[in-house]
Amino acid sequence: MEFRNAFGRVFAIEATAAGAIFLLVCLTVAAAMVVSRRRRRKDTGPSGRSEHNPLEAGYLAAVTVAAAALIALSLGSNSAETSDPPARPAVTVRVTAFQWCWRFSYAGHPVTVTAQCAGKAVPTLVLPAREPVRIEVTARDVIHSFWVPYLRFKVDAFPGHVNSFMVKVPRPGRWAGRCAQFCGVFHFQMEFYVRAVPKAAFGRWLRKQARA
Repeated sequence: MEFRNAFGRVFAIEATAAGAIFLLVCLTVAAAMVVSRRRRRKDTGPSGRSEHNPLEAGYLAAVTVAAAALIALSLGSNSAETSDPPARPAVTVRVTAFQWCWRFSYAGHPVTVTAQCAGKAVPTLVLPAREPVRIEVTARDVIHSFWVPYLRFKVDAFPGHVNSFMVKVPRPGRWAGRCAQFCGVFHFQMEFYVRAVPKAAFGRWLRKQARA
């Protein structure tokens, strides 16, 4: 549920692997340049071999193992973070995307937050911090994409279909979100905010919105 932490772990491992591979490639190129220069000095010319099966097989095996490891790491982390926890969510929010803004409806409460996303009229998705929250994402017209960069998570919104996931915002704060799928002329202004507050403050906000 804490996609930011999961992404950080996966990114750190993949960045380390990429750096090691880049260093290995640089060393290989440098070694090839040294060997080539020595051959020119000895006037022996380049190698006349058309293939080197053991070397090519070793390269293929190394690439296959590295790719399989990265795929397993990504799929495993994604599966662990998107599986539903045993505890019930503190709140369920239906996120409806439309051209060109958002509507947030809180299940079990007469509370809906929306706007037109024109100018500064941007809606805010209020959530309890450090609590499991279920987000259900759908669209009213065309395909959109619900994206919160801080959470390191993105999910597409399809008309007539609901994509759901669990998330736990690790701390109180306020972050920008936006549509990550081109959806028309005013796609650029289709933004929203996510505001995480302590559980008690979220309860007070929910009751105040219900009365309003």
